[in-house]
Amino acid sequence: MSARMGRVAVAALAAVGVLLSGCTQLVDGVGSYSSGLSDVPNANTPIHGTNGGSIDKTAGNAIADIQQFWTQQMPLVFGKPYKPVTAFFSIDPDGSRPAPCTANASDIRGNAFYCPSQDIVAWDRKVLFPDLARRFSPFLIAMVLAHEWGHVIQRRSTLPSSQTIVLETQADCYAGSWTASALRGGAPHFQIERQDLDSALAGYLLFRDPVGAQSNDRQAHGSGFDRISAFQEGFDKGPKHCTTYGDGRVFTEIPFNSENDLAQQGNLPYGQALGEGPADIEDYWRKSFEPTFGKKWTPSPKVRPFDGDTNRPSCDGTKVNGVQYCPSDDTIYFDQQGSMRTAYDKTGDFGPISLIAIAFGQAARKRVGQSVNGEPALIGSICLAGAYASDVFNRRRRDAVIILSPGDLDEAIQALLEFAGREGFFEATGTADTVGFERVDAFRRGFADIRSCS
Repeated sequence: MSARMGRVAVAALAAVGVLLSGCTQLVDGVGSYSSGLSDVPNANTPIHGTNGGSIDKTAGNAIADIQQFWTQQMPLVFGKPYKPVTAFFSIDPDGSRPAPCTANASDIRGNAFYCPSQDIVAWDRKVLFPDLARRFSPFLIAMVLAHEWGHVIQRRSTLPSSQTIVLETQADCYAGSWTASALRGGAPHFQIERQDLDSALAGYLLFRDPVGAQSNDRQAHGSGFDRISAFQEGFDKGPKHCTTYGDGRVFTEIPFNSENDLAQQGNLPYGQALGEGPADIEDYWRKSFEPTFGKKWTPSPKVRPFDGDTNRPSCDGTKVNGVQYCPSDDTIYFDQQGSMRTAYDKTGDFGPISLIAIAFGQAARKRVGQSVNGEPALIGSICLAGAYASDVFNRRRRDAVIILSPGDLDEAIQALLEFAGREGFFEATGTADTVGFERVDAFRRGFADIRSCS
């Protein structure tokens, strides 16, 4: 986020863990609906160069399940049978045997890829896959391969575009459709639950393009928001929807707004961000509420930051810990020296601002006579926070105080995954049963159209 009349705000999301090159980008999952499948024998997938270890067994199981999915879906989506991939290669990047389509074994370090000229899939079994399995879960290996199979399907059907970002996000969409099938029990070798999808989205943030990249770059894969949107679209709407991707798709990957924005990597100082952010959210609702809902935004909710334990307020007799809208006194409280500072340090400036925007969403719900308590109310409030982000991103208010910078939407997603469901955030709303995947989906829906928020 940038200050329209001042300095730029919105830090780049801190890169976590593995940095992947090439095409690898996907993720793992854990939740509330188990596939109910377990104790399935390992698949007998022939893998060239395998050492017979657990990593290649996981990869072989994923390949079997993914190809089973496409054997079923290819005739339904494209009207023709699925042709299995010709061969699979497990590569030690420190060894002497290179993968097809590469010159040296080291070329695959930290990577996995589909090579269309030889119709093979290869992966780094020593560095990439073990690290993903350790940091997330073995299902992340399956997610990486599901993305690569997105490229397989592109070559067996029709390439949607010559733009790399379109190809990559469509592959994310196809991976999302396979993941939805896996959650329903369609991947015999993987027992996953809905909360596992939170790890999947966290992985997408790892694999996003560098902050400030542009969507028309020939190497662009997409921002975290772009990639997560594609994945969730595939998850929600299935592989047929993924075929609609093309050059007309709109992406949120944007360059820095100015030299100052670049120099600060889109960061406003914390104090300025937490002062101007809430003021801009209030301005959005003051100007947008009546045109949207046909009611007056009066009076505006009070905004009361507090400093940790020194003057912690109460809402209906319960101490406020992080950020909370209190309907009884129509006040938004947030801990500017504790929880909000932590969110800022971990995500960047638009992370805590998005959390405050959710509290404003709760205030908006109260003004239209809707509940602010319980899981559906929280999801609806997050949706309204997404509508605010869309307004800022698209610069609909000419006199708005702030505009978004590269990485801001990714920061919002990270805050939704890491903070919005944590104790102390929106505690009075009964948020224990929400999962990050659903919170991010609600934010995206509001970003696309405020009318989808209920």
